[in-house]
Amino acid sequence: MITQISHDLLIVGGGMVGLALAIDSARRGLSVIVVEQDLPEPETAVAGVYSPRVSAISRQSQDWLTSLGVWQHLPAGRACAYQEMKVWDGQGQGRIGFHADEVQADDLGHIVENRWLVSALWHQAENTPGLTLVAGRTVQHWDQQTHQVQATLSDNSTVTASVLAACDGRFSKIRRDAGMATREWDYQQQAIVTTVRHQQPHRGVAHQVFLDTGPLAFLPLRDETGDEQASSIVWSVDNDAVQALLDLPKANFLTALNRAFEHTLGELTDCDSRFSFPLQQMHSKAYIAPRLVLVGDAAHALHPLAGQGVNLGFQDAATLAAEWQRSHRRGEDPGSERTLRRYQRQRQGHNLAAMAAMEGFKRLFGSDHPLAVLSRNWGMSQLDRLPLAKRPLISTALGRSRAN
Repeated sequence: MITQISHDLLIVGGGMVGLALAIDSARRGLSVIVVEQDLPEPETAVAGVYSPRVSAISRQSQDWLTSLGVWQHLPAGRACAYQEMKVWDGQGQGRIGFHADEVQADDLGHIVENRWLVSALWHQAENTPGLTLVAGRTVQHWDQQTHQVQATLSDNSTVTASVLAACDGRFSKIRRDAGMATREWDYQQQAIVTTVRHQQPHRGVAHQVFLDTGPLAFLPLRDETGDEQASSIVWSVDNDAVQALLDLPKANFLTALNRAFEHTLGELTDCDSRFSFPLQQMHSKAYIAPRLVLVGDAAHALHPLAGQGVNLGFQDAATLAAEWQRSHRRGEDPGSERTLRRYQRQRQGHNLAAMAAMEGFKRLFGSDHPLAVLSRNWGMSQLDRLPLAKRPLISTALGRSRAN
């Protein structure tokens, strides 16, 4: 049992962003404790078996995770590099392609199952000096005091720290307890996710088609055998149509999916169990409060249109860890308002811009007005012929636009 231990940082939430923040902060000389409600489960990679939740990891995020010693612990072959992305309008002829060669890069990023990222992060966290992991417990109560935060855990132990970082996700209990206001909107849609098998190899290409209901993405997967005939799908569907698709017999679901995807990878031959989650957008009006800071999905959650959610969270974490190191070197309090405001100033505007861009894309491709269809198809076709004009978009996907 933990009695009362004083740390620089208390991080609530041991998911991808929380663990990465903890590792980076501890490596910069701060004392860190992470409280995670779930116990880590032993993971064993099995060829051809994939988990339904995946993330598109940008090159910038990969470089950062490598510098933390995390990327090296991913199972061999399970991070699927993609060199190209093909996007088209399902209601017209507009198409655009992005290739790593256009910006002299080896790839545009990697598709990685979330469970392997969490497993690699947990492994590295366990071996990082100055970092304490508390699993299987939750924060029951916490108080913002003048010079510290004190938290009572579910086993009645207490933890004190200079600052509390909420990394507990979209429905953050810490954010709610603090009474921090958010802006939220519901798209009245859900995303259906599963893993599918297809006749033709994906050859390291990610695909996205914009349907009248929203985007359908095929994200390439690879296992330790090098097989390229599996993809993870994210299919945006209106609420009133979701259950019918989930309830369809597998063969009928594959037929509907293949029709929507225009048989781009040949016939779809199989799929795993189907799951769905609501599509919503959320942004906290403030990222900070006295002795409290929101990070990742606890501060912002966006439409999975471009798969950038976790990358924004990683950028939050890298920025915050750097600010904490700066304050640590100056002998300042890492929970001071000055330190936390520097983080908020750097990240809030950047994340709002990313969310606005995603919302703009969603509205543009969500319209079936003939003029909107014609204009976006013309625009995509014209842009595809201008490699120089596409470079900023590719660089953004790689994460190169970050200034800090």
